[in-house]
Amino acid sequence: MKSLAEIYDNGNGLAVKAQPVDRKTYVINEIEKQFNQIFIELKAVFPAITAVIKTQSDLDTFKKQWLLAFKENGITTLRQFEIGMKKARQQSTPFVPSPGQFISWCKEGEASDMGLPTVAQVMREFNKYSAEIGFSCLTAEQFPWSHPVMYWIVTDLRKHMRQYNLSEFEVEKRAEMLINRWAKKLMNGEVIPEIRIQLEEKKSGYGVYYCNSDAVNAMRERAREKAKRSIAENG
Repeated sequence: MKSLAEIYDNGNGLAVKAQPVDRKTYVINEIEKQFNQIFIELKAVFPAITAVIKTQSDLDTFKKQWLLAFKENGITTLRQFEIGMKKARQQSTPFVPSPGQFISWCKEGEASDMGLPTVAQVMREFNKYSAEIGFSCLTAEQFPWSHPVMYWIVTDLRKHMRQYNLSEFEVEKRAEMLINRWAKKLMNGEVIPEIRIQLEEKKSGYGVYYCNSDAVNAMRERAREKAKRSIAENG
């Protein structure tokens, strides 16, 4: 691959000189080896980057901060970078995002590639579950989850929200963390545990009720129909 000095000098007067690397001190990952080309791609999507990177010193600082952010957050392969770029190309601004914002795009896209839900999808399911638990369904296992991982994420969110009195913003941040945690688990070969329906009886002063009773199943079905109508009405 050509150096940045060879492929990035289109009249802006900015040429990059390759820096000597001591390969004995650390292992160079894909991101670092290809950073010159990565910078070209970022510049193509966010042309306003040339307004803030005008000198060799500016570029060195930019490269250092982005590589450090990538390493600290586990973004070490070109595949992860391309996932982030896919999201970047959907943006309407010419201004380059912060390293943190770009990393969140990488992780969001990575989770999506593995079939995991987005934070917005988790929050919709969380709100629906919070409204229905104890009414249209008696246990978390009986709730009609849209995705198996939702059971583990949403029940964790509800537990922490009630235990630590979390705000909506804090719940969303934890949802993002849990999605990324599951993405790592799946990448490491783990599987999402099955949701096992509990059939134990539940007693009350009015008699004995079963989580899998016809009455409960009927309420669940009505809840599903209500949700479908809501989705249809709201698009």
